Amino acid sequence: MNPIEPIGRDYLRLALRIERHFEGFVDAYYGPAELKAQVEAEGTRPITDLRRDAAALCDAIAQAEMDAARRDYLTRQVTAMQTVLRRLAGEEMSLAEEVRGCFDVVPRRTDESEFEAGQRELDTLLPGAGDLMTRLADWRKQFDLPAERILPVMQIAIGEARRRTAALFDLPEGESVDVQLVANQPWGGYNWYLGNFRSRIDVNTDLPVRANNALGLMAHETYPGHHTEHALKEKRLFRDDGRLEHSVHLLVAPESFVAEAIATTALDVIFPDRNELAAWLSDVLYPAARLHGDAQQQLRIGDALEKLAGVGGNAAFLLHEDRRPEAEVLDYYKRFGLRTEREARQGLRFISAPQFRVYIFTYFYGRTMLKRAFETSGMLAVFRWVVSEPATPSAIAARGAPA
Repeated sequence: MNPIEPIGRDYLRLALRIERHFEGFVDAYYGPAELKAQVEAEGTRPITDLRRDAAALCDAIAQAEMDAARRDYLTRQVTAMQTVLRRLAGEEMSLAEEVRGCFDVVPRRTDESEFEAGQRELDTLLPGAGDLMTRLADWRKQFDLPAERILPVMQIAIGEARRRTAALFDLPEGESVDVQLVANQPWGGYNWYLGNFRSRIDVNTDLPVRANNALGLMAHETYPGHHTEHALKEKRLFRDDGRLEHSVHLLVAPESFVAEAIATTALDVIFPDRNELAAWLSDVLYPAARLHGDAQQQLRIGDALEKLAGVGGNAAFLLHEDRRPEAEVLDYYKRFGLRTEREARQGLRFISAPQFRVYIFTYFYGRTMLKRAFETSGMLAVFRWVVSEPATPSAIAARGAPA
């Protein structure tokens, strides 16, 4: 037996045992079936026992002979488990402390001047005059897809994203994705990784599904985003190297921060040339969606909207740190995020869910951190590393630090 394998098995047991207290903590599992069956048969273990198990696992990781990157990954992942267990035990902690423990980052509120700058740009880009939220909502309506066009448009986006991704990475043989429409969920899209290099993508129809977001959404969820990362790491780290810790995905842990950093920059990697992206949208995607939008204008508006990306994190601080009433948080979403009432309520629903109250910080912070590393160390080189190796947020931050 590999001398590290007992650590991997204890790691899997701890993750599966936490899942019995915190549904959704284990986002995917494709490790040894007998180990999962054992945990399911034993019933729910007390939190106090799991905290002792986590502490013992930390000690074992510290003492075992393994490479530095693997030790760093395991240590930060188990720290996240300990933070979740502290919350489950009723321990009080600030939102910032919880995010730091779970995701290996220190969250800070985004200065509202950033949102105001984005709104000023939008004011010059959006057609019409008057209320900015209304103008944005009216502009977006042109991209709304009827139900019967959603899946065909998504398949076209997946095809192009996969073609470009396969030119950059050696995708495992037999990998595949399926897409389906769902409703009544707090998120817009979700990758359910099934193991054996397969993913199921759920697209939520609670809010309008728009053609101008189709390529970005599918790049995020499939190629070279979540599906690509999961498949490459399953093949390289679990199947080839036997690292059991990579046969489970934890939702509230540094690996998810890295996953969202990858997913939110995925489109940049396969379409680094903005003119080429605009041409593909105009020549391929828009006709398939039966639209006639201005792709260059769409991209400029998208750049301005990116300056509003920190609104969700600020809203989470308001709700969970400042204990502000929900009505005030809704108003914040509408005022700074330019969200309609329906969109604001969807945002509030997301940050109110137990498993997503801290998860909101993975998107904006992950993209910002990884783009900084791109600038200092090269986009493709950094992306190849994070999509196939056990990178941590701290390691990504180090790559992005000035020389």
